[in-house]
Amino acid sequence: MPTKHPRTNITHTPQVAHALEVARREWPQESRESALLLRLLDEGAKVVEARVDDAEIRRRAQIDVIAGRYSASYPAGYLEDLREDWDG
Repeated sequence: MPTKHPRTNITHTPQVAHALEVARREWPQESRESALLLRLLDEGAKVVEARVDDAEIRRRAQIDVIAGRYSASYPAGYLEDLREDWDG
């Protein structure tokens, strides 16, 4: 079928055959392998996106935990005092 989108060929390696078998059990109403592959790709993308989003949330939470942890180690105005010695 003509399309303006790039095409990708997938060799039915043992991993692909296994993924298709899992997909057939999950979506038995889909008879075409191409439809099963699209559903697998869609579901896989959702899982990866969620993992990336979760990692970002964990990273931000860690930053919130340590933010300001050492602020009491430096007296007020110490940066200004430090910068007075800079050439500029």
